[in-house]
Amino acid sequence: MRCDTCLHQIPAVLPSPITPPAESSPVSILNTAVTILRSQSLALSHLTDLYRADPETQNNYVNSIQLMHNALMTGGKIVLTGMGKSGKIADKLVATMNSLGIHAATLHPCDALHGDLGVLRPADVLVMITSSGNTPELNQLLPYLPTGLPRICLTCTPDSPLGRGSSAVLSAHLPGSLLERAIYGVPAPTTSTTACLAVGDAVCITLSEIITAEQEERKKNFGRWHPGGAIGNDYKNEEDCAKPVFRDVMIPWAEVGLVDTDADELEILRAAAGRRWVCVGNEKLFKGHELGQISRKAGAAAGLAINRLRRVGPNDEVANVGRGEIVLVVKDMKNTLGLYEGN
Repeated sequence: MRCDTCLHQIPAVLPSPITPPAESSPVSILNTAVTILRSQSLALSHLTDLYRADPETQNNYVNSIQLMHNALMTGGKIVLTGMGKSGKIADKLVATMNSLGIHAATLHPCDALHGDLGVLRPADVLVMITSSGNTPELNQLLPYLPTGLPRICLTCTPDSPLGRGSSAVLSAHLPGSLLERAIYGVPAPTTSTTACLAVGDAVCITLSEIITAEQEERKKNFGRWHPGGAIGNDYKNEEDCAKPVFRDVMIPWAEVGLVDTDADELEILRAAAGRRWVCVGNEKLFKGHELGQISRKAGAAAGLAINRLRRVGPNDEVANVGRGEIVLVVKDMKNTLGLYEGN
């Protein structure tokens, strides 16, 4: 809603900042931004090359994924821990994993020593996030971890105490020229956190694809677990617009009982047991629960003639099928995939 009173209070000329930048020209300000953005881009390019070509990095990544997948398949979870900015990365990765249906939780190293170690279970796997690979709070935690608990280290320094002591390493290694101190003289985390977060995101998507192979199923799951916000609205709109196809709703032909025309009554009853539909001699279609009630004499006149049923393709949208109408879902004239009953 427009507020004219508020608009009148805004001065025509905004004042200069009380403490202007040391070099306040637009060029110098933008040069800093470009330097940081370029260094972030180079850091990601370096990681891409590392994972594309370095066998040790590749093997460690695969081993890490296997350890996490094993934990999930045996009723365990992925527990992520880190201090400072690494702890924030752990929070973000856990949120991403949970939105993808991957059971994950965070553990603050300091809180762990004050009771939160109880979050760890024998089937879990622990992922330690540390740029240096030598975070004191993580080192202090090691003696108190459950015996046999698999440990993975996500680090910019694979050859480090925490890296060497882990079951596997997720490398976010960067050359010295791409570390913060070399770029702008201060070790404030930028490229190192970007590297760790990018590798962590790769882990989330890799696990998601392994657990649920079908992309459409992953999309449905993600929308179901993320009903709020713009993502939730987009998913709801997609669901509203999506129309089912016959392949998704048909009764597979393998579930239809098949008997010969000259089958005796016992064979017919066996074919009808537990089945909604039975096809006799590839000529007539009967409802399973009704077939036993039809006498052999009346049977010739009863049932639905297969050659008179409408045929549709498996990927055709379910539309214009009257209530109770039976249609055959076919691949071609010789291959029937299933049938559908209008409702």
